[in-house]
Amino acid sequence: MVLRLLHLCMIMLAYLVAAGYVLYRLKQTFTNKGRWFKAACWLCAPMTVLFILVLFLRLFNLGSWFLPFQTVAYLWLTAVMYAALFAVAFDALRLLAYLIKPLRKRVLPFLNSARPYYALVSVLCVIGLLGYGLYHFTQPKVVDLTVEVDKPVPDLNIVVVSDLHLGTMSAERLLMHVDTINALQPDMVLMLGDQFVINWRDVVPMGYAKAFRKLRAPMGVYAVNGNHEGYHEFSRSTDPRVGQLYRYLRVNLLNDTAVVVDGKLALIGRADSSRLYARKSLPEIMENVPDGLPTILMDHQPADLGQAKACDVDLQLSGHMHNGQFFPMNLYQGFKSLFNKKLYYGYRQDGGTQYYVTAGLGSSGAPMRIGTDVEITVVHLKQKTHRESPVR
Repeated sequence: MVLRLLHLCMIMLAYLVAAGYVLYRLKQTFTNKGRWFKAACWLCAPMTVLFILVLFLRLFNLGSWFLPFQTVAYLWLTAVMYAALFAVAFDALRLLAYLIKPLRKRVLPFLNSARPYYALVSVLCVIGLLGYGLYHFTQPKVVDLTVEVDKPVPDLNIVVVSDLHLGTMSAERLLMHVDTINALQPDMVLMLGDQFVINWRDVVPMGYAKAFRKLRAPMGVYAVNGNHEGYHEFSRSTDPRVGQLYRYLRVNLLNDTAVVVDGKLALIGRADSSRLYARKSLPEIMENVPDGLPTILMDHQPADLGQAKACDVDLQLSGHMHNGQFFPMNLYQGFKSLFNKKLYYGYRQDGGTQYYVTAGLGSSGAPMRIGTDVEITVVHLKQKTHRESPVR
């Protein structure tokens, strides 16, 4: 709880800095037309109160009535952050013009006189980005990934989805995704956590159960919990009705558990790493996995990839990172990976272990994607073919 509270305080601080910076620049830009600055303040004040209330009310497990307020608040957060980016970009241009002496006398005065027009264009661009993000969220990308393992395994098509964030995503949208998944004719479906950002009691009334029960996969549907299941009384609830709900959804929950599916491969599902001190070690979970079977590890957060390699896992599947969800966060994650060697999105191989981190099918906060895709991943699992060297 303390770490989560600190995280929310950091988000609030970032928002207040961005909003204050935008308002300060607006006041400078419209010095002779105070009504525009006053209008911005009248809009920003109630939206700031709403956003801060929503931000910290997330600490409590509220009902579905809360979701529309959350969507509006996070749309506003996105708008403020992009407005701040446009303001920073303009100030960077002004600074560049000031530092380059030949531009100081010609370009800098032009930029200063163009500030009102730039502000107007920025507002229109932010509105356009919000509209694009809402639309792009509804357009899933199907990613095909062929994974060859050096063990006997029949060719399998495995559909992988993560971070549905049901509650942010509507039941009608989920049903469309289920139709897309069924059209891919998967042998099995794997869900990598953060399926829900609602209480388990709301899953059936809100219509999500109906969509889940339409999934068609001969070898079954398997899931692990993510951090949001911990926030919303899925993974930390001892109510037996939670297990009954998963059975009703026809979803096999793997919580620090390994299962052998049809004698063809072993699935290992880990509890989320946000419960670090409660979950079992990977060797402990895998101690009863038969030798020689292909192994797939489902771990919501790609926190420690070395564990999978140490345990000779063939494929680890993770989500959680959303590929940044919004530009330029995807670029920031890619830049960080150059230094910390972590995997935030995409494919990697290290020795005999392969990894894939999906961008996820949903979104956190507002139902938007800007600069990143929502994706359904189809893993084509095959046995590696060894070509004989020519006889000399």
